[in-house]
Amino acid sequence: MSSILLSISGHDRPGIVRDVSEALLHLEANIEDSSMTALRGRFTMMMIVSLPDDRSLGELKATLAELEQRTHLTVQSQVISDEEAATQALQPDHVITVHGADRVGIVHAVTAALADVGASIVDVSTEQRESESGDVYMMVLEIAANGADAMDDALQAVAGRIGVSVEVHVLDDAIL
Repeated sequence: MSSILLSISGHDRPGIVRDVSEALLHLEANIEDSSMTALRGRFTMMMIVSLPDDRSLGELKATLAELEQRTHLTVQSQVISDEEAATQALQPDHVITVHGADRVGIVHAVTAALADVGASIVDVSTEQRESESGDVYMMVLEIAANGADAMDDALQAVAGRIGVSVEVHVLDDAIL
């Protein structure tokens, strides 16, 4: 069984996930992991799919080319190693929220502090919104802290330095 990383993007519209999953269904490909989002009228998804032994990579590429033609999506595929395919996804144990006046450097400052204490980012989402008092920047990060005890102190130091609010929340397994 081959494992393939797919990256798919295009103009957002209803039915994209249906179209992609239908193409994969015809190949009996299993969607193992996926992440999908829409940003300013663009839709993007990444997924790891497994292709059964009786299906070839050539069949997959032909199906993906037909999907691109029919839907005007952009599709990239990459075979991943057995080692990568067997790797378990990191499980977040903290959620961090960042909120403040929009300015250059917020993402870098927060992620640098996390990297410095050995925390891994599992997922991140950012958004800029207009408000009466100016543009507001929001960021939500799911983190695998791996016992990074200094994380909260490092993030509060960043918050003070760049003028944002940072909150760290421990994820409770009961609410997942």
